[in-house]
Amino acid sequence: MKMRLLVGAGSAVIIAVAILYTIRATTKTHQYETVGVDRGDIVAKITATGTINPVITVQVGSQVSGRIAKIFADFNAHVEKGQVIAQLETDIYQSRVEQANANFELGQAQTEESRVSLRDAENNLRRIINLSKGLVASERELEIADTNHKGAKAAFSAAVAREKQAQALLASAQLDLEHATIYSPVDGIVISRNCDVGQTVVASFQTPDLFLIAQDLTRMQVEAYVDEADIGKVQVGQGVLFTVDAFPERTFNGTVSQVRFAPKEEQNVVTYATVIEVANPDLSLRPGMTATVSIITSEKKNVLRVETIALRFKADPDDKNVVTSVAEDSASPDGGDGIDMQQTLFRLNDAGEAERVLIKTGISDGRYTEVITGALAEGDRIIVGYASRGGRQKDDAGERRGFGFGMRR
Repeated sequence: MKMRLLVGAGSAVIIAVAILYTIRATTKTHQYETVGVDRGDIVAKITATGTINPVITVQVGSQVSGRIAKIFADFNAHVEKGQVIAQLETDIYQSRVEQANANFELGQAQTEESRVSLRDAENNLRRIINLSKGLVASERELEIADTNHKGAKAAFSAAVAREKQAQALLASAQLDLEHATIYSPVDGIVISRNCDVGQTVVASFQTPDLFLIAQDLTRMQVEAYVDEADIGKVQVGQGVLFTVDAFPERTFNGTVSQVRFAPKEEQNVVTYATVIEVANPDLSLRPGMTATVSIITSEKKNVLRVETIALRFKADPDDKNVVTSVAEDSASPDGGDGIDMQQTLFRLNDAGEAERVLIKTGISDGRYTEVITGALAEGDRIIVGYASRGGRQKDDAGERRGFGFGMRR
């Protein structure tokens, strides 16, 4: 009797455990975490980083070598076109001008001497010709007079050439003397000074950069590098939002002005430079700042949307509560614009079942995705995960929120 009671008790325990496991398994498939379908704005953006630079910068250097005697412009100085900003020592160049001027004066004197000799040779030739007509001068005397005339003429031409050469050397020496004084070529602000008084400037092989002048700091540009996977979506005229570390709470606006074709490859990553024009009336933005850029590729207002994470949910194959919506075939294929695509998600119906629904999606900002067609309505509950398994399913990168610019896809 005692044995029968033990066997009966054991059977009851096994049956109870089986019933409990069945109840827990059934309950597990019904415990979903959901989000609602709503309406709102979606702004699709591409994120990148770039550097802020003035639109026009001019590097001012020296065309001659020498030691810097004076500097008239410092960092942040406002300069005008034609203003003297530096002065090199001029002693050596002044002496070269004086020497070149002396050579030029000597050349002028030699030219005048040759002109007088040529005139005398012309007169002598004329007399010999007249005398030869009366048989007073011999033929030999005529030949000698003609030869002297030609020699005087050649000497005069050489003297004229030497005078021009001396004049050119004088002009070159005067130009070098003028280049010893360095002027600002534009109106602007000195953002970099790379010289000091007493420093020797050597301009033998290349022009040394002494100053960097920004022509207008109220207009800046951001040179952002966009990944090759996203560059096809970037077009001239698109709006841009960006932030800089100096003003983390402030969002700046810009416009894409140029998308360059030249690639830049670093560590097997290909990017393309995108130039963004930015207004800087208060001079908050400074050259060299790093900008975190978000290029607005498309924007839609008050559209039906669902959280993007719902599109990554995959139903458990053992979940018996998954059913197929009768409207699954209502979503048409690709709309032909290259953006719309078919996606599958799961809606929690009134019976507590995970109803598979096929939809066509549009743009996405990373967090929300537009629903173009499909059997969804505002207020529907969309499954994003099993609550008993730790909540929402995430992709390898997780959910990236950023600072309000969305996620790079």
